[in-house]
Amino acid sequence: MTLYKNLRQGNIRGKIMVNNMANRLKNIEINPLKTSSSLGAAVFFLGLKNAVVLMHGAVGCASFDKVTLTKHFRENIPIVTSALNETGAILGGKDFLISGINNVYEKMKPDFIGVTSSGLTETQGEDIARIIKEFKDFKNAQNIPFSNVIYASTPDYKDGFEEGYLSAMLSLLTEARDKNKEYCSYKKSKSINVFCPPSFTPQDFLELRETLEDFNLKPIMIPDLGMSLDGHLDERGYLQTTTGGLDAKDLTNIFSGEFNLIIGLSLKDALKNIEDLTGLKTYYFSNLCGLKNSDNFFKFISKASGKEIPEKYKRQRRRMMDAYLDAHFYFSGKEIALALGIDLLDSFSAIYSEIGANLKLGITTKAVNDIKYRFLDLSEGDLDLLDNCGNLDMIVSNSNAKFYAENLDIPLLKAGFPIIDEIGHNYKHYILYDGAINLVIESANLLFTE
Repeated sequence: MTLYKNLRQGNIRGKIMVNNMANRLKNIEINPLKTSSSLGAAVFFLGLKNAVVLMHGAVGCASFDKVTLTKHFRENIPIVTSALNETGAILGGKDFLISGINNVYEKMKPDFIGVTSSGLTETQGEDIARIIKEFKDFKNAQNIPFSNVIYASTPDYKDGFEEGYLSAMLSLLTEARDKNKEYCSYKKSKSINVFCPPSFTPQDFLELRETLEDFNLKPIMIPDLGMSLDGHLDERGYLQTTTGGLDAKDLTNIFSGEFNLIIGLSLKDALKNIEDLTGLKTYYFSNLCGLKNSDNFFKFISKASGKEIPEKYKRQRRRMMDAYLDAHFYFSGKEIALALGIDLLDSFSAIYSEIGANLKLGITTKAVNDIKYRFLDLSEGDLDLLDNCGNLDMIVSNSNAKFYAENLDIPLLKAGFPIIDEIGHNYKHYILYDGAINLVIESANLLFTE
């Protein structure tokens, strides 16, 4: 990246070299937007109460994930490693994995141990799922109390953040179903299952929970980062596990609730899997951002609960309309580029489209046609595409886009993952009426300053 930056800031010959490199080399990524699937799985597991993430791999693999997540959330991140060495990588890492699981349980007594794999262990070819199944079967046969051990396959060389998150989600449901088969055939609770996307901030989780509870619904948030990574000091002091999130006691109720509510474009392909695993009727929303999507959501939960929309939310809607009116002048004639994961790209582009912004370029981690009509150009690719799209007035992306914004001398609205050079990301939210206000005002102020 340093060499590439120097070339861009160098002489004409250097610029020619860069242009030729960009046109000729198609099989490299420069400043990738996509992040590892193990990070996505780790984020999901961090939304479980009293949980620890165990990465099966070398020490450095877990260290990278831990540092990145700590910088992003500014919270304690309970990630440990099986510390696989050269011998284990060649002869097999079963003993390292089993020892790691036992050590975590003996020292921390978590309710959940979320196991993720790495490129090293996946390339080695060991059947990690079988090893964990045999380990759990042994514990069950001995009638030994133990944590819920959930395994998500997350090789570095395949898929990305969203896929790792989804893999962990489906693994949790499978584990919960296998442990609670007797509860899967009849209804006994009034709860609803809310499957949230990886793009949600902790505050998004809290806002959605509060909204559903205002309609007398009892949400089980899957996962629930709002209770674990919202930025609070626990009265018990420093803990080695997550301090909040989806409780193990709620796993039974997942299969005996009223219905499933699935949110997020990245979860769309898993609709049937989730419905089959839970046995419940499923409703889907691609996002909860902007006027149209928020209106549809409030109409849905009003009908589902049999309760009128409270005046509180009607007033929020009027405030959002006023914010749109105040801010739309600053978007006139402005060219905006978004480089985000598919969920946040869908959410933010919905709001920007409503206010009349010109979305010149969209860069995302996975090819998606559902929202292509909102952009002049929508591509699956890396952040370096920002340098090849002509004049821009604002970039919306994560901290890694900082160099491109500085190079173009335009503002950067930081969103997505990771945000490593600002604090307070935990407290931002972008869903429903108030969330749209936050994004529109924040964006308008940057454009106004520019």
